[in-house]
Order: sequence, then structure tokens, then C-alpha cells
Amino acid sequence: MFNIGKEGLDGYWIYRLMIDENYQGRGIARLAVQLMISEIAKLPDGAKVVVGYHSNNKAAHHLYASLGFVDNGDRFGKEMAVIKNLK
Repeated sequence: MFNIGKEGLDGYWIYRLMIDENYQGRGIARLAVQLMISEIAKLPDGAKVVVGYHSNNKAAHHLYASLGFVDNGDRFGKEMAVIKNLK
């Protein structure tokens, strides 16, 4: 799930990505995020994608870091926000 209007940190947010536990570890999340990024890039000024997740979620951290998302220290409540610049 992602938004089609810019929000916090002047970017388009990926809000939720949920993969059934029986299908995790098969690359589905990576493909889903890559597809969302390609769709966000088509939006007006789609230059920045932001994702929030809990800092103790090591799988999310590894996934987003491997896709080029950077932690600049932004936090929203208990979640960290990582950013990928597309342009």
C-alpha cells in the first residue's frame, strides 16, 4: 500500500507491505517494493520514496537498505523513516 500524494519528508510513502508468513523469504517483498518504486516514479515529481518501519524489524531493515533506502535519522513515533531518492 502506498500513497499517490506527497506527504511527510516531501516524499511518496510506502505504508504497508505484508507477506503471509508461509511465503516470506521467497523474494516477493523485494519484487513488490520494486514494483511500487517504479509506479511512484511515474507520479508527479516522484523523486523520493519513504518507508517507515520499527527499528527492531531486521528483515525490513535489510530489505530496504539493499534497495538503496537510507536512514537519515528521521523518526515518526516509534518508527524510523528511510528514504530512497529516485532522481
